[in-house]
Amino acid sequence: MRFYTEFMNSNNNKGFGWLITIAMAMGVVIGLMSAPHLLRTKQASSPLGDKVERVMDLVEHAYVDTLDADTLGERLIGAMLNELDPHCHYFSAPDLRREEEQIRGNFEGIGVILKYIDDSVFVYQVLPDGPSAGSALKPGDKLLRVDSTVLSGAGLSNEEVVGHIRGPRGTVASLMVQSYGQDKPHTVNVARGVVTTPSVIYSGMIDDSTAYVRVARFAEATHYEFHNALANLRLRGMKRLVIDLRGNAGGVLEAAVGMARELLPHGRMIVYTEGAHSPRSDMRSQGGGLFTKGKLAVMIDEYSASASEVLAGAVQDNDRGIIVGRRSFGKGLVQRQFELKDGSAVWLTVARYYTPSGRCIQRPYNRGTDEYYTEFLNRMFEESKTDTALATINDSTPYHTTGGRVVYGGGGIYPDHRLPYFTDNRLVYVNRLASRGVLENTAFGYVRANADALKAEYASADDFVARFNTPATLYNDLLKAGTKAGIERDEASLAKYGPYLRTMLKAYIGEALYGQGTFTRIHLETDDEITRTLNLLK
Repeated sequence: MRFYTEFMNSNNNKGFGWLITIAMAMGVVIGLMSAPHLLRTKQASSPLGDKVERVMDLVEHAYVDTLDADTLGERLIGAMLNELDPHCHYFSAPDLRREEEQIRGNFEGIGVILKYIDDSVFVYQVLPDGPSAGSALKPGDKLLRVDSTVLSGAGLSNEEVVGHIRGPRGTVASLMVQSYGQDKPHTVNVARGVVTTPSVIYSGMIDDSTAYVRVARFAEATHYEFHNALANLRLRGMKRLVIDLRGNAGGVLEAAVGMARELLPHGRMIVYTEGAHSPRSDMRSQGGGLFTKGKLAVMIDEYSASASEVLAGAVQDNDRGIIVGRRSFGKGLVQRQFELKDGSAVWLTVARYYTPSGRCIQRPYNRGTDEYYTEFLNRMFEESKTDTALATINDSTPYHTTGGRVVYGGGGIYPDHRLPYFTDNRLVYVNRLASRGVLENTAFGYVRANADALKAEYASADDFVARFNTPATLYNDLLKAGTKAGIERDEASLAKYGPYLRTMLKAYIGEALYGQGTFTRIHLETDDEITRTLNLLK
């Protein structure tokens, strides 16, 4: 039986480790065990069922305002599940389809990433292996219309725009496109197909013997992608490995188990699940992994959740490597999917998962969902003010690794080496440029105006990373855009972080032209947490 985990609003982590993105806390971390069929329902009605049906009938026929019965029913189901724990969830049929796309790691469409500026829709990135690769579409193109539907200037939501562009494989999307510097729009026809979204977004060598792998989420193909990355890195001389799970809020649990099997010797416990109505199920390593020896570091932060915590817990409890970063989210509940007749589904908590030492790292949720996420924000705030690794321990019960080290549960995975929040008043100006979109939009404006020339100048991502230098004019454009956006210029900040801003402009340009892996690769040059992790590993 397959296990899944899912984070509802996954973070597109651009590497700003010093940014505390409060919006992330509004998502929900889900752990899911997929059920192939529905549970049998009792034939005879129960007193509770009769009562609920009576109340629904009264609301539908006696309430002061007219209500849609289907909407009311969905809200009732959602409210009931929300009372159980923060990770039970109801998915409408459309929502479930989107979740399944995340789990599969693919969807059917034209293979572009979109960017929205005001009420306009732009091509941000053309995926290299997608249906639009080789077409006339390029980063910076403005999408005016798809088929008969107006996109830019129509007041459509992001979801509505995506819904009109996507479609079954083999169908043709007729796009009216306005390219930068051209007076007249033109039409580009793209046959829709299957678009793959890799979860291992970058892997490479940091030095002659140290490899780095960035895993953004856990999808069905993640273990396969990770295995292939390790095979390639071994050929390139990998002796040490850094796995970056910062901002990775979950995904398919089997993928985390598969990754752990690449790292652990034969027969080691990886994780087990157990519930009142779910017998204990153990998952162990099977031998034959590609990196069962050699120094290993796993990086986590406060947004690393669920499947990320399974992998980190397995490495830590088996003393296979070091865990570096900050305390993880703390999600240890397992949900099982029950499909409903209309294509919707319920994810119901049926078990808890435990790390090899017996830890359940689930944070307390007995005071309700609102308090559950408020506590998460408060915990981040408090831990940002201290250098103490164990600022707050929800469960003081000691557990022991295979080597006898003491570890704790009840609130996330505590790192072996804590990386405190990086604080500097001079970062306020940089933070504002980033958080208000000025940094990314300035880089995108440069791509819009120069996409053809950039592609002609730099034959590949490797070539771009090696030779591109941020023009002084572009850097000045960033500062002017910041002033125009009402961000007061800070000369002291620029003196210290000007090189960082130039690197980030290059990273965003590289992402638009060559993909998210190129962004990660360039950003590594400025990532102080990576540097500190490498020092610990060596």
